[in-house]
Amino acid sequence: MSIGNRKEVDILPYMNNTWIGVDPGKNGGIAMIKGNSKGDEILKVYRCPDNVLDLGYLLTSNGLGTMEKDRLHVLIEHVHAFPGQGVVSTFSFGRNLGWWEGAFGSLDLEHDFVSPKKWMSYYSTTPGMSKRERKRFLRGIAERLFPNVKMTFNISDALLIANYCKEMYLKGAIKEWRRGEKS
Repeated sequence: MSIGNRKEVDILPYMNNTWIGVDPGKNGGIAMIKGNSKGDEILKVYRCPDNVLDLGYLLTSNGLGTMEKDRLHVLIEHVHAFPGQGVVSTFSFGRNLGWWEGAFGSLDLEHDFVSPKKWMSYYSTTPGMSKRERKRFLRGIAERLFPNVKMTFNISDALLIANYCKEMYLKGAIKEWRRGEKS
């Protein structure tokens, strides 16, 4: 796993790209990683807004509607209901995911989905971990990757999804996803 040593990366595919990771859960967040010509990263992280109007404001106030579309890469965690989950929480999952899809769609921004299992396995989570152990483990990785961010459980997954998006883009995987060759 590459941990941000930009000197080892060809700067051209990195420059002026923005990678966005979204954890659409009620307690989720959004993270934006922007690469610049020096290979530095500029980070912005937010908790999930409480309503769709605040979500729209968050995205437009960060200039997402005016960025070059081919330099903006959005990856949303593909959440779904689980057996035994309550009706209210299942509905909330769907509503939150719909807000994100609608907000990105209204800005004419392509977005892709990633399963929790896929992005979490990139960070070497093991199937036997309890949810609590996994959350702490992933938060620890996010703290090591992004030491200048005041880490919370709300934003750690979003940061790791944005980082996963960036790493997959640099490997060329996002172009394959857009052509329908999802791995």
